[in-house]
Amino acid sequence: MTPELRLRDALLGCLRTTPAVSAVVCEKIYDDVPADGEPDLPWIFAGPLNATRLEVGGLPAWDLRLRIFIESAAFDRDQTWSLARAGMWAVEGFEPPPEAGFCDRLSVRQAGDVISPLTVKAVFFDVAAVMLDG
Repeated sequence: MTPELRLRDALLGCLRTTPAVSAVVCEKIYDDVPADGEPDLPWIFAGPLNATRLEVGGLPAWDLRLRIFIESAAFDRDQTWSLARAGMWAVEGFEPPPEAGFCDRLSVRQAGDVISPLTVKAVFFDVAAVMLDG
């Protein structure tokens, strides 16, 4: 499995086991949201993933960033930001297993929202990790 996919799995797994998150979205934490039927909001999904090549102690590694989106049909931003903050608290400092290639803890780098009167409310946060290649 590639470093990018190991990051995705570790991050989504962390969110799935966070009570403050799973109590609201239940099992609706996805790599790709279902396209069949009406959206069952709120939900969380993995967005764009970015990889920058680097070296760690002379070994090939990747500086990875994964954007997590939280979407809700609630009237205001309260639900999306509350879920995002619960997710950020869970992720910040989460230590994935070093045997999976992680060089350090996950860290949240930025967050923001995407608000338009004609669409669902969305908040995102970006998670970073350094991982060895291979």
